[in-house]
Amino acid sequence: MGRILRPSRPLRSGDALLVVRTGLTAPFPEWEGVHERLVDVGLSPVLCDPQPSSSLVSPERARMRQFLSAVMDGSGRGVLSYRGGAGAIRLLGAWESPEPLFPKGIPLVCGFSDMTYLHAALARKMCLTTFWGPNARELRDEETFWLWWEMMAGRIGDGDPLPLGEARILRSGRARGRLVGGNLESLAHLAGSPFFPDFSEAILLIEDVDEPLYAVDRALRTLFLSGALDRLAGIVVGPFSGWIPREDDPAPSVSDLVLSLVGKVPVMEASLPGHGTPMATWPLNVPVALDCPSGGVPTLILQESPFETP
Repeated sequence: MGRILRPSRPLRSGDALLVVRTGLTAPFPEWEGVHERLVDVGLSPVLCDPQPSSSLVSPERARMRQFLSAVMDGSGRGVLSYRGGAGAIRLLGAWESPEPLFPKGIPLVCGFSDMTYLHAALARKMCLTTFWGPNARELRDEETFWLWWEMMAGRIGDGDPLPLGEARILRSGRARGRLVGGNLESLAHLAGSPFFPDFSEAILLIEDVDEPLYAVDRALRTLFLSGALDRLAGIVVGPFSGWIPREDDPAPSVSDLVLSLVGKVPVMEASLPGHGTPMATWPLNVPVALDCPSGGVPTLILQESPFETP
């Protein structure tokens, strides 16, 4: 991986925030309330593709070009996925690799869930720092919004702890590395593709929702068989919400599955970087320090600002 390109600066009053469609699902009835909240902090939100003709909207190549245009053409200081839902992986089949030129500066790109595919693509193909955090829809939640705005406004920087929520140590130790990852199932789908993240000496974040333990086991073992888990410096296990225990579960919990497959690296659990609310916003592709002291409280500390100009 080459030199990491970071957003030119945090968001400021008056900045345009482009809210783009990355999945197939079209409806966004919450937009009015989200728009009002963004305007209240001085942003100028723009809902791209606001009136789709059907629920299965424009073809992948058109959506891919729209997404890359939002990231690269300088029309917005921020790019935000407007809601989750399947379909983002379809854009990778139409991926184009333009020269990473940013005439008006590098914007912030934020989202979660299926945005994992696009976070990975922007990291592998353009060496971009992006943000694992809420889609526009989740900004309805007040605490999620303010956690997002703290990061987007540049109020969290070098030496500051990332918000964890409820956290506990699964394996003690200390590690430093780039923060990578996102939705576990999405990461496993990328194995063997040119978009698969570089896990070398990285701190891996994983989370998921509504997946039975056998599916979590399958995804983790896909990463294990790829060799990716051998190269990690540490792991943060985010929420795995919505799963219902079954008699044929391969382990008692997600944590047990993780610990059975990774070497002697520090591992912690945190409640904020997942599908529920409140939700934290964390920068990807930025060095962090994971500290899991035996008998102590775990921390995840930013080692550098996620912005070129804080």
